[in-house]
Amino acid sequence: MSSRPHGFEDRLKAALLARLPETPAATPARSFTRRYGVPLAVGVATVAVVAVMTVPGSSRDGSRPANGPAEFQIKKDPDGSLRFRLPEQPEVPALVKRLKAMGVSAAVVPMRPPSQCSEPGGGYRGPQADPEAEIMQSGDDDTALKVNAKTVPPGYTLTFNWADYYPLGESHGIGFGVIETSKVPSCSVDYSEGLEEALKAASEPPKDPGRTIEVPRPVTAGELPELVRSLQAQGVDVAVTERKPQSECTALGGGWRGPQADPEAQLERSGGSGVLRINAKTVPPGYTLVFTKSANPSDPYIGAGVKENSKVTPCEVDYSLNAPPPPH
Repeated sequence: MSSRPHGFEDRLKAALLARLPETPAATPARSFTRRYGVPLAVGVATVAVVAVMTVPGSSRDGSRPANGPAEFQIKKDPDGSLRFRLPEQPEVPALVKRLKAMGVSAAVVPMRPPSQCSEPGGGYRGPQADPEAEIMQSGDDDTALKVNAKTVPPGYTLTFNWADYYPLGESHGIGFGVIETSKVPSCSVDYSEGLEEALKAASEPPKDPGRTIEVPRPVTAGELPELVRSLQAQGVDVAVTERKPQSECTALGGGWRGPQADPEAQLERSGGSGVLRINAKTVPPGYTLVFTKSANPSDPYIGAGVKENSKVTPCEVDYSLNAPPPPH
């Protein structure tokens, strides 16, 4: 099984799941957790579409990169529709400026910690019955958004969330959506775990996370026994959880540590390095490094995540194992 998503739909799904706050889901997102190894719940979003891009720019103090990005390419279809790829973080302000110059109602919505933004959120245009009215259009890799009178009707505005405090090279979500112009918020709350502490710490000397153990992410269940023994011998709290059918497990799962505002607190660096970093920041005291394997022998995928000690369970329900076999 590939470790990366293939195709437009998988990238969008991975983007949506990675940025949303961790909340209980009606149905599990097993394909995403298997692909990325971080068991996350699918949240309910008020924004119509949320996409996660790599941030190749700004610093925590709000300064811009010394060398700005190249001019953003916007294609114009014969019918007047504008098409362009999902922007990267530093490109958002310039893109919005260009869209405005081309007659599009567009706005930048600054991302702020909860203490700095009291906007309730919501009010965004939801999924459309007419596929041609969807702002996200599948197609070429570099033409993901389509703007015309159907996708951004008169009286509506295309908004992009934007944060200026994430460091060079680190991932951060770029939310976008279509909303009535009168309802465009002045800011959007960034719920990244530990964000306010990270912003406060940015002006202080960095804290030493202590000794860091780096191990390759396991790819088969056969690697787990020796890896677990090795980590336990080095003083790491580590456990193995098995994904089982609902008939064999009553533990619903959840409780995983979510995306961290401080990149040094991430178990695996952004971009999928394949190396797990274990120290007092990535696996804090009172937390356990948990590997997940499937009870299904044909599913070799091994997940990795971090949980509070009290929330670790010997198994988790894998609802996909309850699905009926595909018709022949």
